[in-house]
Amino acid sequence: MDFIWSFIGFVIVIGILVSIHEWGHFQVARWFDIKVLEFSIGFGKTLWQRQRGETLYKVCAIPLGGFVRFVDEREGNVSAEDLPRAFNRQSVYKRIAVVAAGPLINLIFAWLVFIVIFLLGISSLKPIIQDVPANTPLAQVLSTATLQENAKGETLQWELVSFNNQPIQAWNEVNQRLMRLLVDQQSQVDLELKELTSGTILSVKDLSIRGLDLNKPDENWLTALGFHPAAPKVPAFVGHIAADSPAAHSNLQLGDQITQLNMMPIANWSQFVNAVQQLPGQTVQLGYQRNGAVFSEIITLDSLVQEGQTIGRIGLGLQVNRDTMAPFSNLIQYDFSEAILKGWQRMEDLTYMSLQMLKKMLFGEVSLQHLSGPLTIAQMSGQAVQTGLISFLGLLGLLSLSIGILNLLPIPVLDGGHLLYYLVEIIKGSPVSERIMLYGQSIGLFLIISLTLLAVFNDILRISNG
Repeated sequence: MDFIWSFIGFVIVIGILVSIHEWGHFQVARWFDIKVLEFSIGFGKTLWQRQRGETLYKVCAIPLGGFVRFVDEREGNVSAEDLPRAFNRQSVYKRIAVVAAGPLINLIFAWLVFIVIFLLGISSLKPIIQDVPANTPLAQVLSTATLQENAKGETLQWELVSFNNQPIQAWNEVNQRLMRLLVDQQSQVDLELKELTSGTILSVKDLSIRGLDLNKPDENWLTALGFHPAAPKVPAFVGHIAADSPAAHSNLQLGDQITQLNMMPIANWSQFVNAVQQLPGQTVQLGYQRNGAVFSEIITLDSLVQEGQTIGRIGLGLQVNRDTMAPFSNLIQYDFSEAILKGWQRMEDLTYMSLQMLKKMLFGEVSLQHLSGPLTIAQMSGQAVQTGLISFLGLLGLLSLSIGILNLLPIPVLDGGHLLYYLVEIIKGSPVSERIMLYGQSIGLFLIISLTLLAVFNDILRISNG
Protein backbone atom coordinates (compact mmCIF):
# COMPACT_ATOMS: atom_id res chain seq x y z
CA MET A 1 0.00 0.00 0.00
CA ASP A 2 2.89 2.38 0.77
CA PHE A 3 4.23 1.75 -2.75
CA ILE A 4 0.87 2.65 -4.28
CA TRP A 5 0.66 5.87 -2.27
CA SER A 6 4.26 6.73 -3.21
CA PHE A 7 3.51 6.20 -6.90
CA ILE A 8 0.30 8.24 -6.76
CA GLY A 9 1.98 11.03 -4.78
CA PHE A 10 4.99 11.11 -7.09
CA VAL A 11 2.87 11.34 -10.25
CA ILE A 12 0.73 14.13 -8.76
CA VAL A 13 3.66 16.18 -7.43
CA ILE A 14 5.91 15.80 -10.47
CA GLY A 15 2.96 16.29 -12.82
CA ILE A 16 2.11 19.63 -11.19
CA LEU A 17 5.70 20.89 -11.03
CA VAL A 18 6.67 19.83 -14.55
CA SER A 19 3.46 21.32 -15.96
CA ILE A 20 4.20 24.65 -14.27
CA HIS A 21 7.82 24.64 -15.43
CA GLU A 22 7.02 23.85 -19.06
CA TRP A 23 4.08 26.27 -19.03
CA GLY A 24 6.58 29.04 -18.20
CA HIS A 25 8.60 28.29 -21.34
CA PHE A 26 5.42 27.83 -23.40
CA GLN A 27 3.63 31.00 -22.32
CA VAL A 28 6.57 33.36 -22.85
CA ALA A 29 7.22 31.78 -26.27
CA ARG A 30 3.61 32.47 -27.23
CA TRP A 31 3.93 36.09 -26.08
CA PHE A 32 6.79 36.44 -28.57
CA ASP A 33 4.81 34.58 -31.28
CA ILE A 34 7.32 31.71 -31.38
CA LYS A 35 5.66 28.63 -32.88
CA VAL A 36 5.28 25.80 -30.35
CA LEU A 37 5.01 22.35 -31.93
CA GLU A 38 4.77 20.16 -28.80
CA PHE A 39 4.01 20.53 -25.10
CA SER A 40 4.82 17.25 -23.33
CA ILE A 41 4.53 16.14 -19.71
CA GLY A 42 6.78 13.12 -19.30
CA PHE A 43 8.99 11.21 -21.72
CA GLY A 44 8.76 7.98 -23.68
CA LYS A 45 5.60 6.26 -24.88
CA THR A 46 2.66 8.61 -25.44
CA LEU A 47 -0.31 7.83 -23.17
CA TRP A 48 -2.55 10.69 -24.31
CA GLN A 49 -2.32 13.44 -26.89
CA ARG A 50 -4.48 16.14 -28.41
CA GLN A 51 -3.86 18.66 -31.16
CA ARG A 52 -5.07 22.15 -30.26
CA GLY A 53 -4.30 24.78 -32.84
CA GLU A 54 -0.69 24.44 -33.93
CA THR A 55 0.49 22.69 -30.74
CA LEU A 56 0.35 18.96 -29.91
CA TYR A 57 -0.26 18.41 -26.17
CA LYS A 58 1.01 15.08 -24.79
CA VAL A 59 1.22 13.05 -21.60
CA CYS A 60 3.93 10.37 -21.73
CA ALA A 61 4.71 7.27 -19.69
CA ILE A 62 7.88 8.31 -17.82
CA PRO A 63 6.98 11.07 -15.32
CA LEU A 64 10.51 12.40 -14.82
CA GLY A 65 10.24 15.70 -16.67
CA GLY A 66 8.82 17.23 -19.79
CA PHE A 67 9.64 19.45 -22.73
CA VAL A 68 8.36 22.16 -25.06
CA ARG A 69 9.44 21.85 -28.70
CA PHE A 70 9.62 24.95 -30.87
CA VAL A 71 10.03 25.44 -34.60
CA ASP A 72 13.83 25.57 -34.99
CA GLU A 73 16.06 25.35 -38.06
CA ARG A 74 18.62 23.34 -36.08
CA GLU A 75 16.11 20.50 -35.73
CA GLY A 76 14.93 20.23 -39.33
CA ASN A 77 13.56 22.07 -42.33
CA VAL A 78 11.32 25.06 -41.59
CA SER A 79 8.80 26.45 -44.05
CA ALA A 80 9.32 30.00 -45.31
CA GLU A 81 6.22 31.28 -43.52
CA ASP A 82 7.43 29.85 -40.18
CA LEU A 83 10.98 31.20 -40.38
CA PRO A 84 10.17 34.48 -38.55
CA ARG A 85 8.62 32.37 -35.77
CA ALA A 86 11.55 29.93 -35.43
CA PHE A 87 13.20 29.91 -32.01
CA ASN A 88 16.72 30.22 -33.41
CA ARG A 89 15.71 33.35 -35.38
CA GLN A 90 14.71 35.26 -32.23
CA SER A 91 16.90 37.88 -30.60
CA VAL A 92 19.14 36.60 -27.82
CA TYR A 93 17.10 38.53 -25.25
CA LYS A 94 13.87 36.82 -26.32
CA ARG A 95 15.59 33.43 -26.12
CA ILE A 96 16.84 34.30 -22.64
CA ALA A 97 13.30 35.22 -21.57
CA VAL A 98 11.83 31.95 -22.91
CA VAL A 99 14.50 29.75 -21.31
CA ALA A 100 14.52 31.60 -17.97
CA ALA A 101 10.72 31.53 -17.69
CA GLY A 102 10.61 27.84 -16.72
CA PRO A 103 12.76 27.96 -13.57
CA LEU A 104 11.51 31.44 -12.65
CA ILE A 105 7.88 30.30 -12.66
CA ASN A 106 8.92 27.44 -10.35
CA LEU A 107 10.42 29.97 -7.93
CA ILE A 108 7.31 32.17 -8.08
CA PHE A 109 5.07 29.14 -7.57
CA ALA A 110 7.11 28.08 -4.52
CA TRP A 111 6.65 31.55 -3.02
CA LEU A 112 2.88 31.42 -3.64
CA VAL A 113 2.68 27.97 -2.04
CA PHE A 114 4.53 29.19 1.07
CA ILE A 115 2.16 32.17 1.27
CA VAL A 116 -0.86 29.83 1.16
CA ILE A 117 0.68 27.63 3.87
CA PHE A 118 1.17 30.59 6.21
CA LEU A 119 -2.38 31.81 5.48
CA LEU A 120 -3.90 28.40 6.25
CA GLY A 121 -1.69 27.91 9.29
CA ILE A 122 0.83 25.25 10.29
CA SER A 123 -0.03 22.98 13.20
CA SER A 124 3.26 22.48 15.06
CA LEU A 125 4.56 21.09 18.33
CA LYS A 126 5.44 23.79 20.85
CA PRO A 127 9.12 23.78 21.91
CA ILE A 128 8.31 22.55 25.42
CA ILE A 129 11.09 20.66 27.20
CA GLN A 130 10.37 17.44 29.10
CA ASP A 131 13.83 17.12 30.66
CA VAL A 132 17.53 17.58 29.93
CA PRO A 133 19.60 14.37 29.89
CA ALA A 134 22.91 14.48 31.72
CA ASN A 135 26.20 14.91 29.84
CA THR A 136 24.61 16.89 27.01
CA PRO A 137 25.68 20.41 25.92
CA LEU A 138 22.55 21.94 27.47
CA ALA A 139 23.08 20.11 30.77
CA GLN A 140 26.65 21.41 30.91
CA VAL A 141 25.54 25.06 30.89
CA LEU A 142 22.53 24.63 33.17
CA SER A 143 21.83 23.39 36.63
CA THR A 144 19.60 20.40 35.92
CA ALA A 145 18.04 20.70 39.37
CA THR A 146 17.21 24.37 38.76
CA LEU A 147 15.71 23.50 35.40
CA GLN A 148 13.54 20.64 36.64
CA GLU A 149 12.40 21.60 40.16
CA ASN A 150 11.51 24.73 42.12
CA ALA A 151 12.20 25.38 45.80
CA LYS A 152 9.13 23.34 46.76
CA GLY A 153 10.36 20.34 44.78
CA GLU A 154 7.63 20.79 42.16
CA THR A 155 8.36 19.68 38.60
CA LEU A 156 8.88 22.62 36.25
CA GLN A 157 8.08 22.77 32.57
CA TRP A 158 10.02 25.08 30.30
CA GLU A 159 9.33 26.37 26.80
CA LEU A 160 11.99 27.59 24.40
CA VAL A 161 10.91 31.14 23.44
CA SER A 162 14.00 32.69 21.85
CA PHE A 163 16.74 31.37 19.55
CA ASN A 164 19.63 33.79 18.94
CA ASN A 165 17.34 36.68 19.98
CA GLN A 166 14.64 35.61 17.50
CA PRO A 167 11.23 34.37 18.74
CA ILE A 168 10.56 30.67 18.31
CA GLN A 169 7.18 28.92 18.17
CA ALA A 170 7.80 25.29 17.20
CA TRP A 171 10.38 22.50 17.33
CA ASN A 172 10.60 22.38 13.53
CA GLU A 173 11.69 26.05 13.57
CA VAL A 174 14.49 25.08 15.97
CA ASN A 175 15.71 22.42 13.53
CA GLN A 176 15.56 24.88 10.61
CA ARG A 177 17.62 27.47 12.48
CA LEU A 178 20.13 24.87 13.63
CA MET A 179 20.53 23.86 9.99
CA ARG A 180 21.21 27.48 9.04
CA LEU A 181 23.83 27.83 11.80
CA LEU A 182 25.60 24.64 10.73
CA VAL A 183 25.60 25.71 7.08
CA ASP A 184 27.14 29.03 8.20
CA GLN A 185 29.67 27.10 10.32
CA GLN A 186 28.57 28.73 13.58
CA SER A 187 29.60 26.97 16.79
CA GLN A 188 27.23 28.31 19.46
CA VAL A 189 23.78 29.73 20.05
CA ASP A 190 21.98 31.85 22.68
CA LEU A 191 18.59 30.70 23.99
CA GLU A 192 15.85 31.89 26.31
CA LEU A 193 13.56 29.50 28.21
CA LYS A 194 10.31 30.42 29.95
CA GLU A 195 8.87 28.46 32.87
CA LEU A 196 5.22 27.89 31.98
CA THR A 197 3.74 28.29 35.46
CA SER A 198 5.65 31.29 36.85
CA GLY A 199 6.74 32.94 33.60
CA THR A 200 10.36 33.04 34.80
CA ILE A 201 12.84 33.63 31.98
CA LEU A 202 16.09 31.64 31.96
CA SER A 203 18.89 32.75 29.61
CA VAL A 204 21.28 30.24 28.09
CA LYS A 205 24.41 31.85 26.66
CA ASP A 206 26.90 30.29 24.23
CA LEU A 207 25.36 26.82 24.00
CA SER A 208 27.85 24.79 21.98
CA ILE A 209 26.61 23.13 18.78
CA ARG A 210 30.05 21.83 17.74
CA GLY A 211 28.88 18.25 18.24
CA LEU A 212 26.28 18.52 15.47
CA ASP A 213 27.33 17.28 12.05
CA LEU A 214 25.86 18.12 8.63
CA ASN A 215 27.25 14.79 7.42
CA LYS A 216 24.83 12.98 9.71
CA PRO A 217 21.45 13.96 8.20
CA ASP A 218 19.57 11.34 10.26
CA GLU A 219 20.95 12.58 13.59
CA ASN A 220 18.40 14.00 16.02
CA TRP A 221 19.99 17.38 16.70
CA LEU A 222 17.56 18.24 19.51
CA THR A 223 18.43 15.08 21.42
CA ALA A 224 22.14 15.58 20.78
CA LEU A 225 22.01 19.07 22.32
CA GLY A 226 20.04 17.90 25.34
CA PHE A 227 16.46 18.81 24.47
CA HIS A 228 13.95 16.12 25.33
CA PRO A 229 10.69 17.43 23.82
CA ALA A 230 7.66 17.12 26.07
CA ALA A 231 4.79 14.90 24.99
CA PRO A 232 1.46 14.09 26.62
CA LYS A 233 1.15 10.78 28.45
CA VAL A 234 -1.40 9.28 26.08
CA PRO A 235 -2.55 5.65 25.98
CA ALA A 236 -0.89 3.53 23.29
CA PHE A 237 -3.69 3.38 20.71
CA VAL A 238 -2.65 2.22 17.24
CA GLY A 239 -3.16 4.94 14.61
CA HIS A 240 -0.88 3.67 11.83
CA ILE A 241 0.62 0.33 10.76
CA ALA A 242 3.63 0.58 8.44
CA ALA A 243 3.68 -1.68 5.40
CA ASP A 244 6.02 -4.72 5.53
CA SER A 245 6.71 -4.10 9.22
CA PRO A 246 6.47 -6.65 12.05
CA ALA A 247 3.12 -5.11 13.03
CA ALA A 248 1.82 -5.47 9.46
CA HIS A 249 2.34 -9.24 9.65
CA SER A 250 0.42 -9.52 12.92
CA ASN A 251 -3.29 -9.37 13.72
CA LEU A 252 -3.09 -5.81 15.07
CA GLN A 253 -5.67 -3.34 13.76
CA LEU A 254 -6.12 0.42 13.86
CA GLY A 255 -7.71 1.47 17.14
CA ASP A 256 -6.21 -1.37 19.20
CA GLN A 257 -4.76 -0.33 22.57
CA ILE A 258 -1.36 -1.76 23.54
CA THR A 259 -1.53 -2.81 27.19
CA GLN A 260 1.48 -5.10 27.75
CA LEU A 261 4.93 -5.87 26.36
CA ASN A 262 6.55 -9.07 27.65
CA MET A 263 4.05 -9.06 30.54
CA MET A 264 5.11 -5.51 31.51
CA PRO A 265 2.11 -3.14 31.77
CA ILE A 266 2.14 -0.32 29.20
CA ALA A 267 0.66 2.91 30.59
CA ASN A 268 1.35 5.27 27.69
CA TRP A 269 2.77 5.55 24.19
CA SER A 270 6.17 6.95 25.23
CA GLN A 271 6.75 4.01 27.56
CA PHE A 272 5.83 1.59 24.75
CA VAL A 273 8.21 3.23 22.25
CA ASN A 274 11.10 3.24 24.73
CA ALA A 275 10.50 -0.42 25.60
CA VAL A 276 10.40 -1.51 21.95
CA GLN A 277 13.60 0.38 21.14
CA GLN A 278 15.43 -1.55 23.88
CA LEU A 279 14.66 -4.91 22.21
CA PRO A 280 16.11 -4.88 18.65
CA GLY A 281 15.55 -8.14 16.77
CA GLN A 282 13.92 -9.86 19.73
CA THR A 283 10.70 -11.85 19.78
CA VAL A 284 8.21 -10.27 22.17
CA GLN A 285 4.77 -10.98 23.55
CA LEU A 286 2.39 -8.09 22.92
CA GLY A 287 -0.85 -7.68 24.84
CA TYR A 288 -3.62 -5.44 23.50
CA GLN A 289 -7.32 -4.70 23.77
CA ARG A 290 -9.97 -4.36 21.08
CA ASN A 291 -13.56 -3.42 21.91
CA GLY A 292 -13.06 -4.63 25.48
CA ALA A 293 -11.65 -8.01 24.46
CA VAL A 294 -8.06 -8.93 25.41
CA PHE A 295 -5.61 -10.39 22.86
CA SER A 296 -2.01 -11.53 22.84
CA GLU A 297 0.44 -11.68 19.94
CA ILE A 298 3.98 -12.99 19.42
CA ILE A 299 5.97 -10.56 17.24
CA THR A 300 9.63 -10.49 16.19
CA LEU A 301 10.87 -6.90 16.13
CA ASP A 302 13.03 -5.40 13.40
CA SER A 303 16.47 -3.93 14.09
CA LEU A 304 17.18 -0.39 12.97
CA VAL A 305 20.40 1.64 13.20
CA GLN A 306 19.59 5.17 14.34
CA GLU A 307 22.20 7.75 15.32
CA GLY A 308 24.82 5.00 15.56
CA GLN A 309 22.72 2.81 17.86
CA THR A 310 20.74 -0.34 17.07
CA ILE A 311 17.14 -0.05 18.23
CA GLY A 312 14.00 -2.14 17.94
CA ARG A 313 11.18 -1.30 15.53
CA ILE A 314 7.65 -2.66 15.36
CA GLY A 315 6.10 -0.36 12.74
CA LEU A 316 3.25 1.23 14.71
CA GLY A 317 2.17 4.86 14.83
CA LEU A 318 0.19 6.63 17.53
CA GLN A 319 -3.50 7.47 17.20
CA VAL A 320 -3.49 11.20 17.96
CA ASN A 321 -6.27 12.81 19.97
CA ARG A 322 -6.50 16.55 19.26
CA ASP A 323 -7.79 17.45 22.72
CA THR A 324 -4.89 15.63 24.35
CA MET A 325 -2.33 17.27 22.06
CA ALA A 326 -3.80 20.79 22.34
CA PRO A 327 -1.55 22.01 25.23
CA PHE A 328 1.52 20.82 23.32
CA SER A 329 0.73 22.27 19.89
CA ASN A 330 -0.17 25.58 18.30
CA LEU A 331 -1.35 26.90 14.94
CA ILE A 332 1.21 29.21 13.34
CA GLN A 333 -0.90 31.46 11.12
CA TYR A 334 -0.52 34.95 9.62
CA ASP A 335 -2.66 37.54 7.85
CA PHE A 336 -2.16 38.20 4.14
CA SER A 337 0.57 40.85 4.35
CA GLU A 338 2.53 38.87 6.96
CA ALA A 339 2.10 35.66 4.96
CA ILE A 340 3.62 37.35 1.89
CA LEU A 341 6.66 38.39 3.94
CA LYS A 342 6.98 35.05 5.74
CA GLY A 343 6.66 33.17 2.45
CA TRP A 344 9.44 35.27 0.93
CA GLN A 345 11.66 34.78 3.99
CA ARG A 346 11.07 31.02 3.83
CA MET A 347 12.04 30.99 0.16
CA GLU A 348 15.14 33.10 0.84
CA ASP A 349 16.28 30.79 3.66
CA LEU A 350 15.77 27.62 1.63
CA THR A 351 17.48 29.11 -1.43
CA TYR A 352 20.48 30.24 0.61
CA MET A 353 20.85 26.88 2.37
CA SER A 354 20.40 24.94 -0.89
CA LEU A 355 23.13 26.93 -2.65
CA GLN A 356 25.46 26.67 0.36
CA MET A 357 24.93 22.89 0.56
CA LEU A 358 25.61 22.56 -3.18
CA LYS A 359 28.83 24.53 -2.75
CA LYS A 360 29.89 22.43 0.23
CA MET A 361 29.19 19.19 -1.68
CA LEU A 362 31.17 20.52 -4.67
CA PHE A 363 34.21 21.27 -2.48
CA GLY A 364 33.88 18.09 -0.42
CA GLU A 365 32.93 19.86 2.81
CA VAL A 366 29.79 17.73 3.24
CA SER A 367 28.99 14.24 2.04
CA LEU A 368 27.20 13.52 -1.24
CA GLN A 369 24.84 11.38 0.86
CA HIS A 370 22.67 14.51 1.06
CA LEU A 371 21.68 14.04 -2.59
CA SER A 372 18.18 12.61 -2.95
CA GLY A 373 16.64 11.16 -6.09
CA PRO A 374 13.27 10.08 -7.47
CA LEU A 375 12.78 7.22 -4.99
CA THR A 376 13.07 9.52 -1.98
CA ILE A 377 10.84 12.09 -3.68
CA ALA A 378 8.26 9.36 -4.36
CA GLN A 379 8.39 8.19 -0.75
CA MET A 380 8.02 11.75 0.57
CA SER A 381 5.20 12.44 -1.89
CA GLY A 382 3.25 9.39 -0.76
CA GLN A 383 3.64 10.36 2.89
CA ALA A 384 2.62 13.97 2.17
CA VAL A 385 -0.50 12.92 0.25
CA GLN A 386 -1.59 10.74 3.18
CA THR A 387 -0.68 13.25 5.91
CA GLY A 388 -2.75 16.20 4.75
CA LEU A 389 -2.95 19.41 2.74
CA ILE A 390 -0.27 21.40 4.61
CA SER A 391 2.30 18.58 4.32
CA PHE A 392 1.49 18.19 0.63
CA LEU A 393 1.81 21.93 -0.02
CA GLY A 394 5.05 22.08 1.96
CA LEU A 395 6.62 19.37 -0.18
CA LEU A 396 5.25 20.96 -3.36
CA GLY A 397 6.80 24.32 -2.45
CA LEU A 398 10.15 22.80 -1.48
CA LEU A 399 10.44 20.73 -4.67
CA SER A 400 9.31 23.62 -6.88
CA LEU A 401 12.02 25.79 -5.34
CA SER A 402 14.59 23.02 -5.81
CA ILE A 403 13.64 22.56 -9.48
CA GLY A 404 13.92 26.31 -10.04
CA ILE A 405 17.35 26.52 -8.41
CA LEU A 406 18.67 23.37 -10.09
CA ASN A 407 17.59 24.48 -13.56
CA LEU A 408 19.32 27.85 -13.19
CA LEU A 409 22.70 26.22 -12.52
CA PRO A 410 25.10 26.88 -15.46
CA ILE A 411 25.23 23.23 -16.53
CA PRO A 412 24.72 22.40 -20.23
CA VAL A 413 21.44 20.49 -20.89
CA LEU A 414 19.81 22.51 -18.07
CA ASP A 415 18.14 25.88 -18.62
CA GLY A 416 21.05 27.54 -16.84
CA GLY A 417 23.45 26.05 -19.38
CA HIS A 418 21.50 27.61 -22.25
CA LEU A 419 21.49 30.94 -20.41
CA LEU A 420 25.27 30.68 -20.09
CA TYR A 421 25.57 30.20 -23.85
CA TYR A 422 23.37 33.24 -24.45
CA LEU A 423 25.48 35.34 -22.07
CA VAL A 424 28.60 34.36 -24.03
CA GLU A 425 26.73 35.27 -27.24
CA ILE A 426 25.97 38.76 -25.88
CA ILE A 427 29.62 39.27 -24.87
CA LYS A 428 31.23 38.02 -28.10
CA GLY A 429 28.52 39.27 -30.46
CA SER A 430 27.83 35.91 -32.11
CA PRO A 431 26.28 32.57 -31.08
CA VAL A 432 28.38 29.84 -29.47
CA SER A 433 29.53 27.39 -32.15
CA GLU A 434 27.59 24.17 -32.70
CA ARG A 435 30.73 22.16 -31.85
CA ILE A 436 31.21 23.87 -28.47
CA MET A 437 27.52 23.45 -27.66
CA LEU A 438 27.60 19.71 -28.47
CA TYR A 439 30.77 19.30 -26.40
CA GLY A 440 29.14 21.11 -23.48
CA GLN A 441 25.95 19.07 -23.84
CA SER A 442 27.97 15.84 -23.60
CA ILE A 443 29.72 16.99 -20.42
CA GLY A 444 26.46 18.25 -18.91
CA LEU A 445 24.61 15.05 -19.75
CA PHE A 446 27.38 12.92 -18.22
CA LEU A 447 27.32 15.03 -15.06
CA ILE A 448 23.52 14.90 -14.71
CA ILE A 449 23.37 11.13 -15.31
CA SER A 450 26.19 10.53 -12.80
CA LEU A 451 24.52 12.65 -10.12
CA THR A 452 21.17 10.99 -10.79
CA LEU A 453 22.67 7.50 -10.41
CA LEU A 454 24.37 8.60 -7.17
CA ALA A 455 21.09 10.06 -5.90
CA VAL A 456 19.23 6.83 -6.71
CA PHE A 457 21.96 4.85 -4.93
CA ASN A 458 21.51 7.09 -1.87
CA ASP A 459 17.75 6.54 -2.11
CA ILE A 460 18.17 2.77 -2.08
CA LEU A 461 20.48 2.94 0.95
CA ARG A 462 18.01 5.14 2.85
CA ILE A 463 15.04 2.92 2.06
CA SER A 464 16.90 -0.32 2.84
CA ASN A 465 18.07 1.12 6.18
CA GLY A 466 14.49 2.04 7.10
